[in-house]
Amino acid sequence: MDRVKYHKYMFTIAAIWNWVLAAAFMILPRIDINYLYLAGDTIPPTMLWFDSFMGLVFLFGIGFYLVSLNIAENHGFIKIACFEKVWVFIIPVYYFLIGQATIWVVVFVTVDLIFGFLFMEDLRAITRK
Repeated sequence: MDRVKYHKYMFTIAAIWNWVLAAAFMILPRIDINYLYLAGDTIPPTMLWFDSFMGLVFLFGIGFYLVSLNIAENHGFIKIACFEKVWVFIIPVYYFLIGQATIWVVVFVTVDLIFGFLFMEDLRAITRK
């Protein structure tokens, strides 16, 4: 597969991944937040921060879709996305290690880490030209 198609498919799939996760995690906590016990025993009286984060996850999905449309543009956003994907892995792993998140959280964010590495590789390849 050529680089342009690879770039388009990877960022389109990343966009869909973010949209599905954001939508699911906006609904799931209303069913039972303890399913993933993201907040441990300290569930805040409001879902403000969680919902805000999921809104940003959805927004990043829009950004990934825009990046998928043109390989020559948006290198700055790809750099931010590399950091974001790695950071979204590190924080939940920390909460898993201290016992406030399940292994399922780690499984989900491992996909983000993989995307982060793929974004880094893609950015290096498209900026070498």
